[in-house]
Amino acid sequence: MKKLLIIAFCSVLLLAVAGVVVFFRPPSLESSARREWKQKSIAEISARVADPAWPSNELARLSAARSDQDESWLSDHMILMRNGDWLAYAGICHKQDRRIHDFFLARGSDGQWYYSTYHFCVGMAVLRVEEQPQDLAGFARTYFLRTFDGKSDDCLQKTWPPDSR
Repeated sequence: MKKLLIIAFCSVLLLAVAGVVVFFRPPSLESSARREWKQKSIAEISARVADPAWPSNELARLSAARSDQDESWLSDHMILMRNGDWLAYAGICHKQDRRIHDFFLARGSDGQWYYSTYHFCVGMAVLRVEEQPQDLAGFARTYFLRTFDGKSDDCLQKTWPPDSR
């Protein structure tokens, strides 16, 4: 009887550990939820940037906000650099949807598409405590952005944290 109880206890413990491992494992970079978010976000960013009035309207809105807040260079859809470069972006954090590993997609004023797995946190909180970036190239280096074609699944790859080699 004692042996049976020990086997039962070990079995329950093993199942509990397996459940914790499955529940808390990081989401896959290639998950279907992440792919769906990518498709939706690329379409939304493309639509915004395709509207010739959108960049100037968003820049005007940011400019009007300068006196009201420190983050006059950051909106829910645009990051404005000091030199005038900008990124039309979408970002999601694993804290918003645990099925999706941190993901940042953007189209730059230079016409390039960018992606990153940098953890900007919910609502781009990391940027809200930083100073306005100088330029797009510096922002890309600081936050591990990589370019891609705006369509392919290349943007599902990890950029941050960098491999330690």
